[in-house]
Amino acid sequence: MSKIDKISDALFGIKNAVTNLKYALHSVPELKENSKFQNKYKGKRCFIVGNGPSLKMQDLSLLENEYVFTVNQAIRNENFVKMKSNFHFWADANFFIIDENKPEDMELLGTMKSVSQGNENIEVFFPIEQKDFVTKFGLDKSLNVNYFSSALCMTEKYRKKIDFTKAIPMYGTVVQWCIIAAIYMGFSEIYLLGCDNTSLMVTLKSALNVNDDDDYAYHISENEKKRMENLITRNGLESYTEAYLGTLRDYRIIYGYCRRNNISLVNCSAQTVIDSVPREKFEDVIAGKV
Repeated sequence: MSKIDKISDALFGIKNAVTNLKYALHSVPELKENSKFQNKYKGKRCFIVGNGPSLKMQDLSLLENEYVFTVNQAIRNENFVKMKSNFHFWADANFFIIDENKPEDMELLGTMKSVSQGNENIEVFFPIEQKDFVTKFGLDKSLNVNYFSSALCMTEKYRKKIDFTKAIPMYGTVVQWCIIAAIYMGFSEIYLLGCDNTSLMVTLKSALNVNDDDDYAYHISENEKKRMENLITRNGLESYTEAYLGTLRDYRIIYGYCRRNNISLVNCSAQTVIDSVPREKFEDVIAGKV
């Protein structure tokens, strides 16, 4: 990474941190609007679908009549429309570093804009610090945009009530933000799918320039491979490895929070390395055998 890139990234991080603190300390209209989601689905169940390759082993059309959260580039999955997703989350700051001169970045932007394809009612969530990005590229013109602010740290002793109209904890993977949103919305049963948590494997293969479709639930284009390789070069393997450890820890902490609040959190991914969340078979849950 060049010295200019390092300075640019540092300034980007500082800007995000300052913005997060601002929204943590002050009430803002964009966050207040989230009150419409509070306990709206009290007592119901939902499925949070990651993008792990284990999704290829499961029939996602079974989610047609369920409440569904999807994340990131799930629109690339040929079965995306079948899931009829209700909520879609973007969280990773790297998604919002767009160079309009790079085809791989513009392809990603196109993916963001197409999330509502075949489902104009889907609610799409972005970090509040990316509001300028959302308006600059007109995402708010084609999507039902909502915002969230992350400025807290969830530890084993975390007892605060989840409130999406204010600052919520920050995480290392978008699925965990979805879990927190589901809690705020009142869901009492939360099931995870495609949460293989194999991101470290993807990172290593990107660093070796051997990233392929085996690592995703969807086809990965040459542009997307290039974008991922650029990210590894930009951020370095050390930062990704540290983040991976934090992600595993946060699953354990979130599960503890759910238990204390009588919320069932279950991992129905066909394959996963997450060992802190109880497992059940997706097909058994759908069939009512669990």
